[in-house]
Amino acid sequence: MRVSVCGCGWLGLPLAKQLVRDGYEVYGSNRDKDRAVQLTRAGIRGIALSLPIEIPETSSEADGQYCEFFKTDVLVINVPPGREESADMAFVKKIKCLSTLARKHGCKRVIFISTTSVYGSATGEITESTVPRPNTASGRAHLQIEQWLHEQWGRDAVVLRLAGLIGPGRHPVKFLSGRLALANGSEPVNLVHLDDCIQVIRQIIACWPSQQVLHLAAPSHPTRQNYYTEMAIAAGLPLPEFDRSVVAGGKVVNAEQTLGVLGLTMIHPNLMAMSPELP
Repeated sequence: MRVSVCGCGWLGLPLAKQLVRDGYEVYGSNRDKDRAVQLTRAGIRGIALSLPIEIPETSSEADGQYCEFFKTDVLVINVPPGREESADMAFVKKIKCLSTLARKHGCKRVIFISTTSVYGSATGEITESTVPRPNTASGRAHLQIEQWLHEQWGRDAVVLRLAGLIGPGRHPVKFLSGRLALANGSEPVNLVHLDDCIQVIRQIIACWPSQQVLHLAAPSHPTRQNYYTEMAIAAGLPLPEFDRSVVAGGKVVNAEQTLGVLGLTMIHPNLMAMSPELP
């Protein structure tokens, strides 16, 4: 079985490495040619791929390379939207291009790594059936892509909405440390560790679910003030200070349904038990 991972970065690279260990034939992409070549050291068939791709209708060596990447059983689309001006519209164009090429070359199924930001400023418990109402350009772009992929692929597309990502070399406390008068200290945090993201994607690939929209967050939801204060202490960083006069409801992303559909339990359910894995 062949799996192609589009975007071998912080999440995509360890995912691709794990899929190699699982016995899949794995293709991986990176925008940088040198990094794409280095993927072969991990048993990944790497290609340099920069979006959007313009491929002529006539056969060519480049088209053949892309054909091998897109002629896959499962394509994992793990592409960040970027931060440049008009990045949201460019992001939509890039993913539509990927999807079109995948269908052209015989891809059977796609997994789109999305974000819980599609729920916008919703408050209270958020389940997989909560109606998305994004309030940011990125959130709206992700939702537009989700809907488009479902229209194009039907039951052969699964959307996985991830909460804030933490893991090796990545933790938001690094950016909040030492800051003053931070808002929304009473809101719950919604975070998920890299290990849990990988185990869920692996299970989707191995046992294609009947549910097309899934999401993932750790089941513990401490307040922003408590969590980031404790994480700063654990990391030996200056403490953040929160404006206690600002009170907000916030949302709690409940992933019980996703875990039940996939038959999994969280590897890292207790956020307060994990120290930040900073470089």
